[in-house]
Amino acid sequence: MTADYGLGIDLGTTHTAAAVSTGGHVESVRLGARRMEIPSAVFVKDDGELLVGEAAERRGRDEPGRLAREFKRRLGDSVPILAGGMPFSAHALTGKLLRFVLDTVTRGQGGPPARVALTYPAYWGPYKREQLDQAIRLADAGPVRLLSEPEAVARWRNVASGQTVAVYDLGGSGFDVAVLRREGDTFTLLGTPEGVDQLGGGDFDAAVYAHVLGALDGVDLGDPETAPALARLRRDCVEAKESLSFDTEVTVAVAVPGRHTRVRISRSVFEGLIALPVRDTADATRRALRSAGVTADDLSGILLAGGSSRIPLVRRVLADEFGPLVAADAHPELSVALGAASISRRAPAVADSAGPASAGPASAGPASAGTGKSPVDEPSEEHVAASRGSAATAGAASEISRRESAAVVSSGGPRTETAATEPAGGSPGAPGAPALGATTVPAGSGATTVPAGPGSPVPGEPAAAAPDRPRSPAERLGLSLRGPEKLDFTDLRTPVDPWAAAEAEAAARAAEHQFGGVSGDAAPAVPSQAVEPGTQFIAAAPGADAAPGRRPPVPAMAGFVVMIVVSAVAGVAISSSLSDAREGEAAGPGGSASAAGPGGIPEANLVIRVDTGGPMGSASWQPTIQTLNAATGKREPLTGTEPGDTLPRWSNDRSMIALTHRNPDRTNEIYVMDRDGGNRRKLVGGVTGGRVVWSPDNRTVAYVKVRNGVPQIFTMPIDGGPAEQITVSANDKDDPVWTPDGKSIIYWAKIDGVRSLWKISVSGVSDNRAVTDPGLGDAVDPAISPDGSLILFTRKIDDNYDIWSVEPDGSNAKPVTSDATREMDPTWSPDGTWLAYVRGDLNHPAVVIERADGADEQTLTTNGAREGHPCWF
Repeated sequence: MTADYGLGIDLGTTHTAAAVSTGGHVESVRLGARRMEIPSAVFVKDDGELLVGEAAERRGRDEPGRLAREFKRRLGDSVPILAGGMPFSAHALTGKLLRFVLDTVTRGQGGPPARVALTYPAYWGPYKREQLDQAIRLADAGPVRLLSEPEAVARWRNVASGQTVAVYDLGGSGFDVAVLRREGDTFTLLGTPEGVDQLGGGDFDAAVYAHVLGALDGVDLGDPETAPALARLRRDCVEAKESLSFDTEVTVAVAVPGRHTRVRISRSVFEGLIALPVRDTADATRRALRSAGVTADDLSGILLAGGSSRIPLVRRVLADEFGPLVAADAHPELSVALGAASISRRAPAVADSAGPASAGPASAGPASAGTGKSPVDEPSEEHVAASRGSAATAGAASEISRRESAAVVSSGGPRTETAATEPAGGSPGAPGAPALGATTVPAGSGATTVPAGPGSPVPGEPAAAAPDRPRSPAERLGLSLRGPEKLDFTDLRTPVDPWAAAEAEAAARAAEHQFGGVSGDAAPAVPSQAVEPGTQFIAAAPGADAAPGRRPPVPAMAGFVVMIVVSAVAGVAISSSLSDAREGEAAGPGGSASAAGPGGIPEANLVIRVDTGGPMGSASWQPTIQTLNAATGKREPLTGTEPGDTLPRWSNDRSMIALTHRNPDRTNEIYVMDRDGGNRRKLVGGVTGGRVVWSPDNRTVAYVKVRNGVPQIFTMPIDGGPAEQITVSANDKDDPVWTPDGKSIIYWAKIDGVRSLWKISVSGVSDNRAVTDPGLGDAVDPAISPDGSLILFTRKIDDNYDIWSVEPDGSNAKPVTSDATREMDPTWSPDGTWLAYVRGDLNHPAVVIERADGADEQTLTTNGAREGHPCWF
C-alpha cells in the first residue's frame, strides 16, 4: 500500500535532503540523527553490507578505503569506484543512496509515497541523466518525476508568471547558476547554465582547516598517531565555518600529539580566505545572464540555494554586483528538496497493487556499462533539450528521454536546453514557501477522480453486459487484450536489496543464456539492461516462412518467436470512444474520415509518393506526391508539393502535411504546409532522407538528423522553435513514430547487428525499453494503431520482408502478411479498420490495402506505376 503523500528528493554531491508534501503542506524530512540532511556517502563493511549516510561517514573516518563519497560527480564515468576492494559504478552507489532515502521516509511516514520527484543539476547533459535513470531503476523507485534543481528552487520560492529569476546554488562541492523565466506554469531555462565545478562548502572547509594547520608549527602531520586527532580537527573546522555565518568570531580547539592550543578565526579572516572563489561565482552569474540575453534589471530576483549560500559574504558580493535582488532562504540547503516535494503532487502517481510487489530492478549489477561522456553533452547549433533518460543496453550507449518533467509541453513555443515543462493549468505553489513577487497559483490536491462508467463491475453484483463498440485492431487481429497493469513501488516498508537478484540474473545470462534465432542461427544475446524483471523469452524456431501467396488466417499462426514482457509497465488501454472521436475528423482533400466507400473502404485520402525517372535514390530519380482515394481510385497531384518531395505524412487532425524534400545535391530538408497546399515553409535542413512524423497534438514533429556522424532523433515545434535531441546513443536508428498519448516515441535502433523496435519516453516518465526481441530479426517501419493497442512493423529476415504486428508491451508478435515479395511501410486508416502497405522491391513499389483482420486484400497500384510510402494516418 502507498501512503497519500508526495516525496521530493535532492541527491546532492555531498549531502542528500528530502521533503514531503501531504495535506497541502510541505515540510522537510529528517534523514539523519543530527541533521535533516545526510552525507551522500556509502561505506562497505567487511561482510559486504553497506552503510549509508551518517553511519557511513562515521565508519569511514577510521577506514577511509571503504568509504565512497561524491560519487554523483562520477556519474557516467566508466571507471569503477573502489570501496572496500569492491568495484561499484557511480549510478549503482547513487541507487543505494536513493533506496536508503526511500526506506527512511517510508518508515517515518508509515508507508511508501504515492508520488516521487527527484532533482538533477540543470547543466547535466543527456548522458548524465541517463545514468541517473539507471540509478532510479536500481533503487526500484517506481515512477519518478524529474526536474532540474533550479526549477525546484523557483517553484519553492513561488516565482510568479512573467518573472525572470537567477537561481544561485552554492552547495557542498559545486556551484551552478541558471536563469529561468516562468510563463503560466511553464519554466523555461534561458541560455546556458554556468558553474564552477569543485567549488563549494568543502573547499571553504579546506581553507579553514589549512589556516588552522598553519598555526601548528612543529607538528608531524604524517605521524599515524596524529591522524585521528586531525580528523577531529577537520570536523571542528567545518563547524567553525558554519558558525561564522551567524557569529563574527569563533575559536577552534586543537589537541594533537605534542601540541594543545586554540586558534581564533574572525569572520573577516574567513572571508579573506574565500574572497576569490566567491568572486568567481559572481563572474559565473554574469556569464549566465549574458547567455540568457538578460540584464540584472530584467530579473525579479536572485534566489539563493545550497548550504554555503548562507555565508554573508556571498550576499554582499552579489548585492554589489547586481543590486538589491538577492532573495535568501532560511534553509537554503533544503530548498531544492522542498521544491521537489511541492511538485511531487504532479508527479506520476503510484497505484496500489493488490498483488505482491515487483521484485528486482531493470538494470543489473554495480559495474558501470557507461561508455563515457556523450559528445552531445556539448553545446551545438541546435538546442539540446534536457533529459531524464533511461538505460537500454549494456553493450552500447543507451537511448534516453530528454525531458525533465512528466508532461508534454502544451505550448508549441520555443524552448532551450533543459527547458522545464509543465502542463497548462498550473502546479500548485508551495504552501509556506517564501513568496517572490506576484500571487501564485493556489495549492490543489492534484488528485484525479475517475467515475465509474456504465457496466463498471460492482462488488457482489454481476458485471453488466459490455455495450456494443467497434473492436480494437488487436481484437480484429485475434490478439489477447490486457487491461492497464498497475505500477507500484517495491514494498518500501521492508528494506530490500535489488542488486542481489539483478547480479545473479546478469551472471546467469552472460554464462548460459542464448536466444533461438530464425533458421537455426543463434540470435544476438539481449543486453542485460534491456531486460525487465520477470521477462520470459520463449525461443522457438519458426521454420520456413509461409509459401508465397496469401497467408493463413492470423489467429491460426503460431511457432514464431514471441517475447512476453511481464513487467511493471502500463498495459494497453482500449478505448471505444477513440474510434467514435475520430469519426468527426477532417479527411483532407477528397474524402471524409467517417465515410466509407464500396466494401467499407474508408474514403479518407492516402497521400503517396509517386516515383519517376531512374532507380530510387539515383540522380535521375524524381519523386512527386499525389493523393489516392482508396475507395474510388482517384488520384490527384497534392497541391503545394514540388518535384523532389517524398515521404508525406498527414497531421493527426489532417489539417497539415509534413514531408521530406530531396534536393538535387541529395541533401534533404523538411517542409510543412496546410492541407490545401498553402503556407508551405521549410522547417529544418540537413536531415536524413527518413520520415517526419507528427506529435498527437500536431504542434511538433520528430525526424532524424546526423549528429557527430550518428543519426539521432530530434523534435521541433512547427512554429520554428529550437530542435530538441531525443537520443544520444552511437547506434544507427530511424523511423520514429509517436504513441497516441504523446508520451513516447517508437523507433528502431541497430544493436549487435540487429534492428529492433525501441520505445523511448518523451514525457519524463521512465518507460524506455526494447519492444521487439532481437531473435525475431530486423524490425523497422513501426506504425501504431490509432487507439495505441497494436504496432505494425516490417520484419526482415535475409531478403524476406513481411508486415508483422506486436502489442506495445512486446507480446504477441505475429505475422500479418507472408507474400514472397517485399512488403513494407505499413499505415493504419484513421478508424483503425484497414491497413495499407507497399508490396514490391524498392524500384517497383505498389500500394496494397486490406482489412485489419486480413480480409479483402486489394492492390491499388496498377499498370506498372511506382507508388510507395502510403500515409493514411
